[in-house]
Amino acid sequence: MKQHTSFRYAILPLFLLSAMNAFADENTATPEVSQNQSATPNETAVQETANNAPATELAEVVVQAKQGTKVRTNLVTLRSKDESVETDLRGLFKNEPSIQMGGGNGTSQYLYIRGMGHNSVDVKVDNAYSDGQFHYHQGRHMLDPAMVKIVSVQKGAGSASSGIGQTNGAVIAKTLDAKDLLKNSSNPNIGGKVNLGYNSNDGYNYGASAFGQTDMFDFVLAGSRVDEDNYEGGKGYANGFDGGKYAPYSALDKTSYLAKFGLNANEDHRFVLSHRHEQTKGERLVREEFLLNTQRLSMARQSPALRKMTVDNTNLEWTGKNLGFAESAEANIYRMQQGRWSADDSGNGYAGGALNVGPTKYKLNTIGANVNFDSRFNDNLLLKYGLNFRNQEAKPNRIFREGVRNQEKQDTGVYGELISDIGPVTLTTGLRYDHFNFEAMDGKKVSDGAINPSVGVIYQVNDNLSFSASHNYATRSPRFQDLILSHGNNVVSIADNTKAEQARNTEIGFNFDNGTFGFEGSYFWQNIKNALGTSNSRNNHVCDNTTLGNNNPNCFSEIINAGRIKNRGYELGASFRWKGLTTRLGVAENKPRFYGEQLSSNPEYASAIGRAWTASVAYRFEKPNLEVALHHRQLEKVKAEDNFFLVNSKVQPAAEGKPSYGVTDVSLNWKPLNNDKMNVNFAINNIGNRNYIPHAQRSDMPGAGREYRVGFNYTF
Repeated sequence: MKQHTSFRYAILPLFLLSAMNAFADENTATPEVSQNQSATPNETAVQETANNAPATELAEVVVQAKQGTKVRTNLVTLRSKDESVETDLRGLFKNEPSIQMGGGNGTSQYLYIRGMGHNSVDVKVDNAYSDGQFHYHQGRHMLDPAMVKIVSVQKGAGSASSGIGQTNGAVIAKTLDAKDLLKNSSNPNIGGKVNLGYNSNDGYNYGASAFGQTDMFDFVLAGSRVDEDNYEGGKGYANGFDGGKYAPYSALDKTSYLAKFGLNANEDHRFVLSHRHEQTKGERLVREEFLLNTQRLSMARQSPALRKMTVDNTNLEWTGKNLGFAESAEANIYRMQQGRWSADDSGNGYAGGALNVGPTKYKLNTIGANVNFDSRFNDNLLLKYGLNFRNQEAKPNRIFREGVRNQEKQDTGVYGELISDIGPVTLTTGLRYDHFNFEAMDGKKVSDGAINPSVGVIYQVNDNLSFSASHNYATRSPRFQDLILSHGNNVVSIADNTKAEQARNTEIGFNFDNGTFGFEGSYFWQNIKNALGTSNSRNNHVCDNTTLGNNNPNCFSEIINAGRIKNRGYELGASFRWKGLTTRLGVAENKPRFYGEQLSSNPEYASAIGRAWTASVAYRFEKPNLEVALHHRQLEKVKAEDNFFLVNSKVQPAAEGKPSYGVTDVSLNWKPLNNDKMNVNFAINNIGNRNYIPHAQRSDMPGAGREYRVGFNYTF
């Protein structure tokens, strides 16, 4: 407690001198949506504006925010990426207290929003997304920030227009566009961009892109590579395998590319065809969120091998306006294929062990479509309505038993959302219907539907102050059995009358911003009924995977509605901007609890995370155009009695809690040309070389120790 108290007193003066963005530039910066914004009704309006607005046009988002549409947080733009050395989402989200990511590299990292894990959080890129996973011992998401122009986060259960399955939030991104990249180009119609970087853990990154436009056509071709060696932990860290300072098997080679072509058919219709590919490759352990040690997780049990994870998404998008019955519309159809390849899974019991000798290949195929319309009746009344569809199929490397088939699921949703401006009040009422068809490994089929209403109100007291409240329902359909376990040795069926879990989120908030001072906050209560589990508490170890379990009744389980989940918490933020000085302070706390004997205790669902504080202070000099910033992230300890998230279950509180830790980074951004064409960046992450274990996981995977990073990017 002494450490926590001293930290609070140390940063208390910053509460009145805190920043909306540690990278703000008084001379060139444009207004951005403030962080820690409370969830409010007009979610899609802000989503569309944010997804379509380039970094230099974010004033439009602020205008909408003043009308109360403040639902997005931690907006990452082209500019903020160019002014940073970070190469993954964890680094870009480090100033957001309500988002936590685990240690390791690539899919070793777990993602949490408000303490809820990635099994109920989506990453949407160009409105394409999937909710399947390969293995509960690895993270579910891959996204190279170099391929997108904007990243934002939506929290909690979404309103009617939020799409399929948004019960606990989403990370939403839009890929690069030529018009945005050309803003920093010397030629208004064609340009290029190069970047390179290095970090002291013997890692490097580089990338290049070409882009151009005519009156009718535009294109972007971009590629990126991040190659990182095993990173070292902080002062005094020694791994449990050979006593070394490094995290074994954390090295990873990440490559990605984007090809995107646009056609402006006329002033009212635009078509865009894109393909995005991402791949991570390296010697990986079976249980990626755990390290090797000389006891339980031996070399044999972790079965390291060369493995690749891939994401390929092809997307066709149409946007239109002045349609007669609608003032605007957008639609997309996409095909996403997620893959896992392993050079050797013979030692991997999950994949079948000795039954699955040699290289293996798994695929999760998704085909989806979204159609959204906006019809305006007058200046104060807007109707949003549309349709969402998604079909997913899990394809294991092979199936061991007769009668076992690929899992398949269809989700369909329709919605309507009415946004009314009545003087200083904005009222949003929405209704959504979602339906799923699920076919399990044994061919059993279950389907069901649910109605999800949403309502929100914002009272704009004046140009600087608003209060908001919202009450949203959202459903998430049953999840596939882990793809790596879907070979049929353990058969997971689905019980009759299984329903989608339904989240109910109530949130109140306020926002004050007069251009110099900013204060915002929210408090939320969330309840999830019909929470999904399995008849064996999702125990993945019920069978010996080295032999077929045809005659073993324990090798069969069913997906069921196993209980309920509760979560509550708050977020507060304060900011101050004056001339070249920007500072910011934020705090978030959440307490997820699971109620049910057969709910999973695996950490992809939730994790005990201490109260999180973030603080930053930055100053931008005019000559030279140089910004120096200091960032601090502090997590309070989790007591032993709170180091779990299941209640009334077989899982008992841990014998030990999670200790507190604080990490301080320093960064520098220099613009030699006094504009955004060229950026030279330098950073020291974990300047104190702190040895710590992130709360966003259950293992001993350490955070990286002191690390020096340098980066450069130039648009021509």
